[in-house]
Amino acid sequence: MERPTVLNDVVARFAIDAPVVAVEPFSGPAGHINASYVVTTPRGGRFFLQRLNRHVFPDLDALMENVARVTRHVGGPLRLVPTREGLAWARDDQGDVWRLYGFIEGAVARTMASAADAERAARAFGAFQRALADLPAPRLHETIPHFHDTPRRLESFECAVQRDSAGRAAEARKEIAQVQGRRELAAVLVKAAASGTVPERIVHNDAKLANVLFDAASGEALCVVDLDTVMPGLALFDFGDLVRSMATRAAEDERDTSRVRLEPELFESIARGYVVATRELLTPAERELLVPAAQVIVFEQAVRFLIDHLEGDRYYRIARPGQNLDRGRTQLALLDALLAAERALQQIVTRV
Repeated sequence: MERPTVLNDVVARFAIDAPVVAVEPFSGPAGHINASYVVTTPRGGRFFLQRLNRHVFPDLDALMENVARVTRHVGGPLRLVPTREGLAWARDDQGDVWRLYGFIEGAVARTMASAADAERAARAFGAFQRALADLPAPRLHETIPHFHDTPRRLESFECAVQRDSAGRAAEARKEIAQVQGRRELAAVLVKAAASGTVPERIVHNDAKLANVLFDAASGEALCVVDLDTVMPGLALFDFGDLVRSMATRAAEDERDTSRVRLEPELFESIARGYVVATRELLTPAERELLVPAAQVIVFEQAVRFLIDHLEGDRYYRIARPGQNLDRGRTQLALLDALLAAERALQQIVTRV
């Protein structure tokens, strides 16, 4: 956590037309990556302050150029507060990059999806993709190069296993074997993109329930948030992430993998919300790959969690030892369920 003097100095760089009463750590869900704070003014006005993780994102200026362009184009309640010089972000004396959003009052995040929430969240991400389909040139920056390059992730996994830098490979022997036994999944989406079967689009790349804000009163989705990974990619990446994050009610770090059950009702709600919202945007080839995309993205996320566990938890924040291993195990259990139900899930996609 930053010192109060540092936080106050950062906030003073932004164009807030009121004195600041407090800058406090944000207690709600805000992802594993950036440090987040709530800024309060005397009359109760609030702002959402974030320090971006420069160890995760190689070019923070490019990232914030993306975020500024996307928020302006999409519109809605998520709005950046400019600095006093009119910039979309500030850089402090230590070289860290900060941004400030207006706080969206009356908005809540969900941690567990009902069927209705799953459909609304999927609809929000589908609408987000559709809204960005006509974003004017130039092409957005790739904030994390090769982010959904699953074969490349698999290569990194094999290197992490061989290095075993944290001495954890022995305890993850079963999970390592599970990944290696499903390695054919890695190339499915990359091959489709390389062949031109599916088009490049602007996508969120981290589509999950926690990245949608809902109106506390009506329950409707207000906006998509956490835009750091918005960049060129495949629409299929987002659908896969939606299934990964919402098609089971098990916690992402569930220790008892017998509780990781794929729920057809949730899957159908996700598929319906997403397909309806994207409307004519999706091509027939994209629709045919929706279920395989879910399998690939779940596989990829299992690989990412296991890499981080094997390398000593350097990327994802953890609250307890072994949490990334449990996250990886949960993904592998969900992958098994998706593969077992593949035919039934394809029928659901066809029906919606």
